[in-house]
Amino acid sequence: MALTKRNKIAVANIVGISMIILALIPIIIVTVNARQTHVKQSSPSFYVIPLGTTGGLDENNLSSYLLTSVNNNNNPSSAYIVLDGGTIRHGIEIAIQQNSLPADTDKETFIREQIKAYLISHGHLDHNSGFILNTPNDKSGKFIIGLNETINIIRQSYFNNQAWADFGSTGLKTYDYQILDPLSTTSVPIANTDFNVRIFRLCHTCPYLSSAFLISRRYQPSASVLYLGDTGPDDVEKIIQPDNTTYSPRYLSQLWKEMAPLVIADQLKAIFIEVSFPNERPDHLLFGHLTPNWLLKELNVLRSYYSMKNVKIIVTHIKPEKGAREKIIEQLSNGDASYFNFIFPQQGQAIWL
Repeated sequence: MALTKRNKIAVANIVGISMIILALIPIIIVTVNARQTHVKQSSPSFYVIPLGTTGGLDENNLSSYLLTSVNNNNNPSSAYIVLDGGTIRHGIEIAIQQNSLPADTDKETFIREQIKAYLISHGHLDHNSGFILNTPNDKSGKFIIGLNETINIIRQSYFNNQAWADFGSTGLKTYDYQILDPLSTTSVPIANTDFNVRIFRLCHTCPYLSSAFLISRRYQPSASVLYLGDTGPDDVEKIIQPDNTTYSPRYLSQLWKEMAPLVIADQLKAIFIEVSFPNERPDHLLFGHLTPNWLLKELNVLRSYYSMKNVKIIVTHIKPEKGAREKIIEQLSNGDASYFNFIFPQQGQAIWL
């Protein structure tokens, strides 16, 4: 039976709407994932509370993540570590509002008693300011953990009795320093927790170093998470040597090679990794950061070893510029994104891993 002109128009409209819906499905999936990061898994190993998620500018929401283990009753342990310390106190307030921490949580007591160590990826202020500002009321006996280069920045630029009082081991002795060796292949214990940690070098705007932490359960070594501080892509980052020549250290490629056995063995639960800018940002203005295209290129190096379907990719450090978050989410829904399970954390909303 021949279609009338009206029927033809209706069919065309239906086809057009269907094509639009199909095109939007990847974006919808990623966006839903971004909003439902608090959903509890059947047998999680880690409990994460984002205290701050953005890459600078917003002083109330700077890079910082609480991490603890999950016990046999599927409840979070009371002993937390902090991965970077841009925002602390305000993030805890938001976490209480989001029901990620008990309603009767006292901020002062939580910081003093339940935070056991600070793992600082590099010395930039947006990864340290909240931690530093809360030092006067903290409890002694905790460790600041990081590369020697990072610890030296904290000692010399912050705890120097000029920018801030010396709360380190040579001053008021609130904190001691645990310097990790990036050449070591052995994980070491984090005091007063059931975690072990290993560190890796990263490039972050020549000649400065950032770092990545591999945190594992001491009594459940089959469960690990990888947290990366700020870093740029291997194809862009260079290091200037004393003779003014440059070379590319390709620290990310080295890191992916180290992570491959964990991915193959289904032991790596998540990777926290930054995407600071949308794809429109030119390479010469990245300043040691990633875009969606560069992130996908780097993750595909790791995927070349084994499937990444069981590894959650937690996207950190998005710059809080107008429309940037939405654009980055959209750009990470295209191309090779189907091979990865992206999560876009929201401040205060817990993530089970």
